[in-house]
Amino acid sequence: MVSARRRRRDFDVIIIGAGAAGLAAANVLLDNGLDVLVLEARRRTGGRIETAALLPSGSPIELGAEFLHGVAAPIREIAQEHDLRTIDISGQRFEHTTHGVRVARDYTARLDRVLGRLDAHRTPDRSFADAMRANRGSLRASDRSLATRYVEGFEAADATLISERWLAAARAPGHDARESRIGRLVDGYGALIDVLAQPLGARVRLGAVVSDVRWRPAHVEVVSGGAGRRIRTDAARAALVTVPLGVLQAPAGAPGAIRFDPPAPALDRSAALGIMGPVHRVVYRFADPFWLEPAFARRLGAPPLDRMSFLQSRRPLPFQVWWTTYPVTSPLLVAWRGGSQAARLARQSTRTLERLGLESLASIFRMTPARLAARLVRAYYRDWLTDPFSRGAYSYARVGGARMAGRLARPISHTIGYAGEAAHTAASTGTVHGAIASGQRAAREIVELVHG
Repeated sequence: MVSARRRRRDFDVIIIGAGAAGLAAANVLLDNGLDVLVLEARRRTGGRIETAALLPSGSPIELGAEFLHGVAAPIREIAQEHDLRTIDISGQRFEHTTHGVRVARDYTARLDRVLGRLDAHRTPDRSFADAMRANRGSLRASDRSLATRYVEGFEAADATLISERWLAAARAPGHDARESRIGRLVDGYGALIDVLAQPLGARVRLGAVVSDVRWRPAHVEVVSGGAGRRIRTDAARAALVTVPLGVLQAPAGAPGAIRFDPPAPALDRSAALGIMGPVHRVVYRFADPFWLEPAFARRLGAPPLDRMSFLQSRRPLPFQVWWTTYPVTSPLLVAWRGGSQAARLARQSTRTLERLGLESLASIFRMTPARLAARLVRAYYRDWLTDPFSRGAYSYARVGGARMAGRLARPISHTIGYAGEAAHTAASTGTVHGAIASGQRAAREIVELVHG
């Protein structure tokens, strides 16, 4: 508990976490004349954004967030201000079946048919899996299977746990052409993090693992340390917590867990409405983009693959979702596995996951794993699931938790706030632009509070 005699304030606001939400919030606070400190557990900024490198061709190797989803206005505004290039993805979506690789021409229409059956107001709420069982008589099994793969992959969710109400309200591809856009930052998300971090300078303290937040209305003391660092206590008028939902849910005493004194049961109850989805993502860098060769497509018995953006397998492979860097040509292919199957792979070693990815791709491309491995230059993998400062990829609402984002966004006693992709209330949970918008929203609320 904060001592009644100790009322020093080193800063106006302390932000916990230097991911997209934390950095965006810090910029708003700084622009409004507030003194801010950002405490980041890692030795780098960005959180679940990590651009590992740029290829000689200029293509970024993303180990975390990669895409711009929909309009993504907060990102595009920052990109325009700082001359960061964006590019939209079009191309063709392919699917892999027992009959080979072919263009998935009706993918969006089939998915919309299923998602259109979900009820954003259903009482009581139920899981997506239960909703699919209830619609067995009116939806084809193949369409229900496609939609389940989408939910497990795109939402990184367990279909038996994710809320039908939340999913119905969150996003339905095809309902708005603008919101169906998918894009990238040409130079990678790391460039966005750089322009957000640059104005903050020494106000960002790296390697500062927060262990305790001692608070009472209008006063907080944040305790942080870390390997090779002395324990420090910093005081402020308010604190904004921007750690991932998985860290907020970490049990007491676990690495990265934050203890609130006194406890913040409202924040605990709000966090319990969500789940941190697991994902495994492996980036494969080959010597050349061999799949673009016309002879390769002919051997595969497939249409030309030069406009392939996404490739999904209907077969039960360890990695069923793949994508290219289209429309940019590069020798990169990304393997993705989310949801319940990703959770089952959680204890596998990095080497095993990389091997399972190659075997999956070899099966899709009708090659031997050895022949495919001979073309491989390097594989890149980042374990977000066991990382104590992320504990997963991004969040979704469990059954009964459709109001998760709004509940998380409520400040506690005008003193402790929470921001991040899990707390964005405009149907953009799980996105970078949702995290940025959430951070900006929370910062504006603090500015109004401090300036009265």
